Amino acid sequence: MQRNVKIGICLLFTMAALLCAADKKPWKDASIQVGDIKVHYIEAGAGDHTLVFIPGWMMSAEIWKEQFPYFSSRGYRVIAYDPRSQGLTTKSEEGNTYHQHAADLLAFMKAVKVERSQTTLIGWSAGVTTLLEYAASPETSMPAHFVFVDGGPMARKETDYPGGITIQQARTLALSLQGDSAKAIEQIVRGMFRTRQGELLYKEMTDGCRKTSPNAAVALFFDMYTGDRRNGLSRISAPSLIITTDTNRLAGEYMQSKIQGSKLEVVPAGHALFLEKPQAFNQILEAFLTSF
Repeated sequence: MQRNVKIGICLLFTMAALLCAADKKPWKDASIQVGDIKVHYIEAGAGDHTLVFIPGWMMSAEIWKEQFPYFSSRGYRVIAYDPRSQGLTTKSEEGNTYHQHAADLLAFMKAVKVERSQTTLIGWSAGVTTLLEYAASPETSMPAHFVFVDGGPMARKETDYPGGITIQQARTLALSLQGDSAKAIEQIVRGMFRTRQGELLYKEMTDGCRKTSPNAAVALFFDMYTGDRRNGLSRISAPSLIITTDTNRLAGEYMQSKIQGSKLEVVPAGHALFLEKPQAFNQILEAFLTSF
């Protein structure tokens, strides 16, 4: 009887240890005051070179979960953060523009002691918009590299730009967020993948998006949709990599033609290609980083 009790206790401890190991994330969570907001970020690894990952519209830092263990184990310091009004970063009634997001990025890097000459900035979707605003600012200096992931200098469709959506599509999206934001966010998240993903991933992404208020989401979307940041492409002097989907290939080729010396890689996947095909994405990024 006593032996059975001991075995039972051992089994309970073993199960608890396994559950704790399963819940352990490959990064540490932290927050830091940056101007008028407190920025939540995640960090892992150590090394002379830092990778700063910027999530897209309404997304949080954890969207880069497939990149953290891969690059932190290869000698990089890896950081991702929640932009203003997203994730666990301060929700702001003002400053919900990509110009301000770029200013926040600069201040954040100073706060966490990132040396720009030893840093690669990686932005996805609206994160590309943040990087283009960052590159256009006279207050910033170029990082070691830029990586633009399935985004572009414009979000609206024009005759002289091979990307974007129509004004009617933009109106429908903005109204859906103001009407039933939970339903709209779920549709947005599920539409980011070409192949079906696990329900847990969909839930993690939708829960993260819901931390952004509909008003902040619409303000950011309005700025992204109405802005034209094409003139800034030619001013980018740092070595740059453009990773895009085959659906968005023409916009990627447009960016490559405007950013001197940039490299283009195309991945056949949905918009969240680094989650849908993490191995392909990570290998492309690693090959670029190790080519210098």
